[in-house]
Amino acid sequence: MIDPNNKKDYTDFIKAKGVHPPEELNHKVLDYVKKDLNPSHIVVFTKLLSVQAFIGFLTLTFCPQFNLSLTNNSDLFHYFHHTFGANICMAICGSIFVGSGAFFAAYLLGPHEIKKIKESKFLYYMSISMMALSCFFLLGSDIYLTLAAYWLMGSTLSGLVLFELNRFIRKEIFKY
Repeated sequence: MIDPNNKKDYTDFIKAKGVHPPEELNHKVLDYVKKDLNPSHIVVFTKLLSVQAFIGFLTLTFCPQFNLSLTNNSDLFHYFHHTFGANICMAICGSIFVGSGAFFAAYLLGPHEIKKIKESKFLYYMSISMMALSCFFLLGSDIYLTLAAYWLMGSTLSGLVLFELNRFIRKEIFKY
């Protein structure tokens, strides 16, 4: 049995010469930790864009964006359009398209990536919204300035709000 009052192990530890890892290994480990704790904006944006592209693609099955749909199912669009009018309908459509991606991104990205997005607040979701709008245009959608402005406003604001809300939930409730 080990005697807890025996200080021999401690004195042996203090007297022992330290073993230092090779300098190259030391730099590799430090670089790896630095990249993990402080990811680049390009990496974070690429991951966020990938999540948004996948989830946005899925939303096109039930909610067309600028008459672009995967299923030609426009029931939800018609409901919003007839209930709220064209402008608010476009804001809601943008909210669904980008907000759903923001919702999932808050759970799929790592804590340091989420922190990086939080630091830039507006930049990430405005960029994603502009890229989505550009893709719709390139795919042949009829985009009018007023409707695009409402869509952009809805998509950017919902992206920010839903990401922040779910980041808070993840942090405070799930302690992650």
